[in-house]
Amino acid sequence: MAPQKRAVTAGVVILAVIVLALIPQFINRQSSEHLTAGFDSEFLVRPDGYPGLKEAYNFEFASEPRHMDPGLMYRAVDDGAVDVICGFATDGRIPAYNLAVLEDDKNFFPPYHAAPLVRSETLAEFPEIRSALNALAGLLPDSVMQRLNYQVDEKNRAASEVAREFLVSADLLGDKEVSPENPKGTVRIGGKNFTEQEILGEIMAMRIESTTDIEVSRKLNLGGTMICFNALEAGDLDLYAEYTGTGLVSILKEPVISDPDSAYAVVDSAFRNKYDLIWLEPFGFNNTYTLTMRKEQAEKLGIETVSDLAEYVKENNEEN
Repeated sequence: MAPQKRAVTAGVVILAVIVLALIPQFINRQSSEHLTAGFDSEFLVRPDGYPGLKEAYNFEFASEPRHMDPGLMYRAVDDGAVDVICGFATDGRIPAYNLAVLEDDKNFFPPYHAAPLVRSETLAEFPEIRSALNALAGLLPDSVMQRLNYQVDEKNRAASEVAREFLVSADLLGDKEVSPENPKGTVRIGGKNFTEQEILGEIMAMRIESTTDIEVSRKLNLGGTMICFNALEAGDLDLYAEYTGTGLVSILKEPVISDPDSAYAVVDSAFRNKYDLIWLEPFGFNNTYTLTMRKEQAEKLGIETVSDLAEYVKENNEEN
């Protein structure tokens, strides 16, 4: 064989050896890409959100999580725009999009049992509100709230229509009609700016309107937790639906309490003494935060728990 030909052949062989040697590294690099996250604005700053989660599980995403509207997160993770979102346990889009909820194996997230939070002055003036709203206690378990949320988010039905349908099915929609000439008074019901809060606001409003002589002024979709809480404390609202975990960690700045009954007892006592606000009986569901991924991707990467996710992210950060 001519020297030139032998040189070319040797070069091809060497190149082939190099390529074969690099293939495993290429495959590993492809299979261990950085995961991206998309979280809503509250989760990004709350102590029971990403800041506390990073500390509890000792990890941090390689790139800063994207700030996303709660209504867009599920579609974003489903489309692959992000890999991990801060889902909500009662959101109907989790099963609709075939998403996986990662187990919070260190019990970082506190229980978030929703209940009406009311000014004591309002209850003193309108004591019938207590019995009207306590009739809802326990009637909205996770599965029911998830179904109601799904009807609004994915079926594009009005929250008021879904709320009315629930009250009728539960035989809790009364037949009273407030006389516009002589109402007993007006209460202002607020709500945060996401679907579940709008549904709960409508349920409470319709329940009061249909069983008492009180008029209701709806001030729904106001904004985040502190907007609603500050408005309630200042007397600009009379009541809204709040979550025990949010009251405990975000408002009172207390440590997480995993037992739901204990968490409720703490916020009930503290809000009464500190703010003169009363927690009525919980609706029955626990809308805890979750870390949520595409089920197919989670299974492929062997991620079932938040600890699994943390370990994967840390290993990937080290490799890259």
